[in-house]
This record gives sequence, C-alpha cells and structure tokens, in this order.
Amino acid sequence: MAASPFQVYVSFSGEQGSKIQNVGALGSDGTYLGLVLGPGATYQELRGLALDAAGRLYVANAEKTNTAVYVFSATINPDGFSRDLLGALITPTTSKALLHPYGVAFDEGNLFVSSQDTNVVSGYAISGGSGMPSAKKLPIAEYLEKLYPKGDYYGGTFVASAQPVKVGKKDPPAVEPSDGGLSMTGFDDDPTTAALGTAPAAPPADIAVEQPDAAAAVEAAKEKARHSVRGIVFAGKRLYVADQAKDRVGIYGHKKGTFHGWVDTVTVPSPGPSTLDKPVGLALSPADGRVYIGSPKNKAIFAFDPREQEMTLVVSSASAGVGDALDDLSGLSFGPDGTLYFGSRSNQQVYTLDVASGAVAAFGAKLDDAPECVLVVPTN
Repeated sequence: MAASPFQVYVSFSGEQGSKIQNVGALGSDGTYLGLVLGPGATYQELRGLALDAAGRLYVANAEKTNTAVYVFSATINPDGFSRDLLGALITPTTSKALLHPYGVAFDEGNLFVSSQDTNVVSGYAISGGSGMPSAKKLPIAEYLEKLYPKGDYYGGTFVASAQPVKVGKKDPPAVEPSDGGLSMTGFDDDPTTAALGTAPAAPPADIAVEQPDAAAAVEAAKEKARHSVRGIVFAGKRLYVADQAKDRVGIYGHKKGTFHGWVDTVTVPSPGPSTLDKPVGLALSPADGRVYIGSPKNKAIFAFDPREQEMTLVVSSASAGVGDALDDLSGLSFGPDGTLYFGSRSNQQVYTLDVASGAVAAFGAKLDDAPECVLVVPTN
C-alpha cells in the first residue's frame, strides 16, 4: 500500500464511547490506522495538538488533576503512525498559568497554550535539538505590563482574563473586555473551589431523570456550565483566541500582545447564522489566509478575512446536504489541498468541508470516542 501523504490526528475526549485516552491517526483516505501516543505517561482528556518546526508533536493533557503539555518524537515509528513519548514539557508545577489546557499553537519558536481554568493564554520559548525540548516562560506581554504595571500575572501570561482565577498566591488583575480580557462564566460560587479553578459538578443523570422538574434541572445545569478560552491560532502577525463565554474571537498582536478588537458578527448579512455562538475550534487557511471559526451552538463555520476585516458565513446546518454534520462541532484543521477537516463530538465523526462549494462529507468511519481537536500532519 502506498504511503499516505498526510494523516489526520484526532484527540479523543476520553469521555464517550470507548473512552479512549489517546490520539487516533487516520490515513488520507479516512482509514483508521491506530493510536499515536506511545506509553510512558497517564493520558487523560487530551485536547490541543501542534507540531513544531522540527516535527515534534505537542499534546495538551486537560484533566484538572493531571494537567500537562506532552511532547512526542518527530519520527514516526515503523508501524506508520505511532510516536514515542519524549516527556512532559509544561505542568502546573513549572507554570501556574497552565491548568486544564485546551489550545496549543506555535509562533516561530514560541509555544502558546490556552488554559480553561486560569482562562489565559500563556507563552513559552521552546529550545532544543531533535530530542526532548525545554520550555522557558516568556515575559508577561508588554501590552499587559503597560495596562497593570504592578499586576500579579501568572508567569508567561500573553492574553489575560477579565475574570481571573486565583491559583496559589497569584491573584492576577482583571483586564477589562474592552482591553481584551477573556470572559468566563459558570464557576462555582464557593470561593474554595473557585480558587482552585474547578467546575461545578453536573447532577447525575439518574437523579435528573427522576426529578419532576427534570427539564428545568437540565437547563439550570446548562446555564451553570463553564465556558472559557478555547482554540487559538496565529495568522500573520496576529493571535486569534476563541472567547467562548462571550461568543467572540479576540485578536492580539503576536509580539506584544496588543489587543486589536473582537470578531463576533458577519460583515455582510446572509442567510443563516450571523453571529458566533460558543466558538471553539480555529484554523488558518494556507490558501487564502482566512481564519476559520467553528461555532458549535448555532452549528456553523465562519471565516474571518484579516485583510478586509470581514467575517462571513461559510456553512451552517441549514446549508444543503449538511445534515447533522455540524452538531457539536469541535476541532478544525486544513489539509494540504485546502480541504477543511473538522470533528463532530455528538456524531463521533470527522468530516471534510470544501470551503469553495460548502460541500460536507464524512471522512472515514464513525470513531469509537468523541473527537476533540483535529490536526492534519504531513508524513513525507
């Protein structure tokens, strides 16, 4: 069988179906190949995926009591898909900003990570040859230092929170949304759990069913559900950050962290959804330089053009032939030919999108767990 020119990596939620605590690899024809991450650590609730310039794989391990960013070898093993673990690069012990990480993205030699439970994006200078790299926290973003010169930020903070969470002795300043502070909703009101950055537990399903007002209980749980920072991506000289709580994407300078505004509404009215609703996945199109934004709550994918400063609707559940493919959509990533790959958590399926025609198709068979983040990886 001819070698696949690329593979599609999928981080599984670890919470549905077979509850897979690993990353799956699919060939360019959609064939499921196997699990990518070699043994050596306990993987739990894997999320963001990224490659560095040397080809090493970085994976966000999101579980709150086992938070880490792991690094895997640039070399793919003889089986054609798996990689060896090099080690844990960042943990809460080495960086207080890191707690329940989601998005990972590179800008030149620097790695940036969004963390849901501190609700910030932090930056790290990565160094090292082909083996295990090292990470050094970047200085606090110059923009933030000017806003609050005496602010007790977590080390490496590049994008700050409008509703900061105290971790240990750190009590960061609240950065107003008008200044680019990320929003957060639904943390437990108990000050002890809030300080730890833990989310309220959802009521057990069996109890909710037995209650006379079960529907009301479910709605209340949804209202209390946490929303915070999610996907991140660099496009040119800007960092784009999904501010899920307030249905928007923030734009920041890639060097100083300067805030350049929010994206939330389509520029030109068109049929279908016109605003973002709980954005999660972001991806940069190498073909046209637009930033594609997954909007799960209203089942749509939008694109923002940095040159024209315009956001347009690409596809929604109302588009012909889409069906339920956009239900609970998650990670986005572009293939070498400009095809957009994305996951549907509810369907446990990866799909492709032809961004020119809007055609959506299933990619491979149904997965054994829900896809979280998706990354197209060259193999030659």
